[in-house]
Amino acid sequence: MTDANIKGGPVTEVDMEESGIDVQHQMLVESLMFLYRSMPSSALGHVFAGVFVVYALWEVMAPNTLIIWLAVLAVVASFRLMATLWVEKRLHDASVEQIEQWAFFLLFCALLQTVTWGASVFLIWPEDFAHRAFLVVVLAGIIAAGGLILALHRRSFAIYCLPIAIPAVIQLLISGTRLELILAVLLVFYSGIMFVSVNRLTNVFQEGLRIRLLIQTESRTDALTTLANRRGFDESLHDLWQQAIRTNQSMGLLIIDVDHFKLYNDYYGHPKGDIALKKVGELLSHIASRSTDLCARIGGEEFAVLMPATDLEGSRQVAETIQTELGKARIPHRESDRGFLTVSIGLNVTTPDRQSSADLFMMETDQALYEAKESGRNKISLARSITNSSSRPSEASGET
Repeated sequence: MTDANIKGGPVTEVDMEESGIDVQHQMLVESLMFLYRSMPSSALGHVFAGVFVVYALWEVMAPNTLIIWLAVLAVVASFRLMATLWVEKRLHDASVEQIEQWAFFLLFCALLQTVTWGASVFLIWPEDFAHRAFLVVVLAGIIAAGGLILALHRRSFAIYCLPIAIPAVIQLLISGTRLELILAVLLVFYSGIMFVSVNRLTNVFQEGLRIRLLIQTESRTDALTTLANRRGFDESLHDLWQQAIRTNQSMGLLIIDVDHFKLYNDYYGHPKGDIALKKVGELLSHIASRSTDLCARIGGEEFAVLMPATDLEGSRQVAETIQTELGKARIPHRESDRGFLTVSIGLNVTTPDRQSSADLFMMETDQALYEAKESGRNKISLARSITNSSSRPSEASGET
């Protein structure tokens, strides 16, 4: 969850898509992860099945043809395995476009695998019916194994199945004997059953994933402001912290406290206070509106804005804009010296590394917020880690 405009309860699939949580995209990621976990055994299984076929047909087919076909099968299986491992290492930090491209690439690798098996009915098709029946049974087993591995992606299974089933059916029909015609019909029927089964499994998986994502989104969303809650913020901070370490990019954090909010609630009542918090949340989402930014309500009247790939100047600009726009909104607050609602902001920026701590980063920002409140409120205070390493003033007035 790294989007600023995280929707709140009740969360729908439309809300998830608007906040960047795409069920189809998440399903693609999880199906690729499943493929990665099953790929080593799958590659070994293809090679083992190929060796089994060569051994069974050794006396009825030309050995050189069998060896060449098996070598091609092994090379393709190895290439597919290495491609899957390469994609898996880069999957978590990839964009949607990259993941879709890699999915097509892995689909192409699967197609190469099944074309190799489909070619077997033309390259090593035995003369006698018994060996032909054996080869057809092996091909049906390959289709079934692919159905288990590709059950999360119906399109992939179709591309996997057809290059095997179609050549085998054609060869059986060309042979024209009664038993071979029956085998052709059975293979068509069997493939159809597999299509139906894979389609049902895909639907079940997609519905389960949709419900799980909805529940996860609900559990990470503040019901009042529709921003992320503290749990969503903590999880996003951890994820974005690790991402910043990998990319060596800076990260900005604002912790924002509504000034004298207890007095506001005492004077106007809690319903009015809830309305004021909603307005503050909407303002934060409008200002920190990049798809990578995260706005959260982390306490009663305390908010946070997490900004990946943002330096000190960019973070300061966001903080100043928040105070300026809130000043323009002029939300009445008669118990405040200024007569309208204001906020104090603690600001921190760092470039995380393996030795740094997200918890310490948060504590430093909290301390900066405390200093902003102690210095008269409606202020922006920089974390001491920033002021110790630069000549910038520790505070910037945010009065409007």
